[in-house]
Amino acid sequence: MLSRIELHRYNQAVLAVHATPSLAQFPGNLLHVLRLVVSGDIAVVDWSGVDGMASSTAYDPRGAIPAEINVAVHRYLHQNPLYRQRLGTPRSISDVLSRRAWHRTELYAEAYGRLGQQDGLGLDIPLARNGLLTLNMTRSRRGFRDAERLGLRLLEAHVQASWQRLQAQERLRAAVSTDDDAAAPARLTVREREVLLWVANGMRNQQIATQLGIRPATVKRHLENLYAKLGVAGRADARLLLERASSVGPEG
Repeated sequence: MLSRIELHRYNQAVLAVHATPSLAQFPGNLLHVLRLVVSGDIAVVDWSGVDGMASSTAYDPRGAIPAEINVAVHRYLHQNPLYRQRLGTPRSISDVLSRRAWHRTELYAEAYGRLGQQDGLGLDIPLARNGLLTLNMTRSRRGFRDAERLGLRLLEAHVQASWQRLQAQERLRAAVSTDDDAAAPARLTVREREVLLWVANGMRNQQIATQLGIRPATVKRHLENLYAKLGVAGRADARLLLERASSVGPEG
């Protein structure tokens, strides 16, 4: 169970996740969110296998991990028994390794130990296709409270929903952009944007044709083109994409 203070901080974290304005700001915002639900020294957000985003690791405080230690972290990452083993359930190093066993690893000797970090609690969150987002908090003492684990686990659905919304925003932004520098094959034409608007308002092909003064077959062709550009399978998916892109998440 969460205390009143913990519940307040968790609610703040949920609001912050859904308030993220762009994909570019998502990693940095998640570092802030992580600190709201788990106490510790170094917050870590790691991305891999995500379309359109290079694999990367972000830390808070910025610069908390010197370059040579960051290299060691990734060199000996395989010695972390929880690496990619935290789907659905937050787990800590102290859950699976005794202090003595942990201190015998090169990962501890060359990285965690040099930073004075004795433990880490993490959660792996699957994203679209093979994408994986890891939220991790390290600290100088061993052990994490049940409330911290619960808060982190409950964040997963909100992180995934916000990710879907932000991706929808990016796809729509690229598709409807009138910027000459935008990728031409991905842009919707003026007519395709008009058709998409009426689809979003629930109109069928015949109604859209009447509204625009064109044939239903022409509407169908425009729809096929815009579905391909938006990467959706049909009318329902296109409307869902628009809903996700316009959503700003829960208000409380």
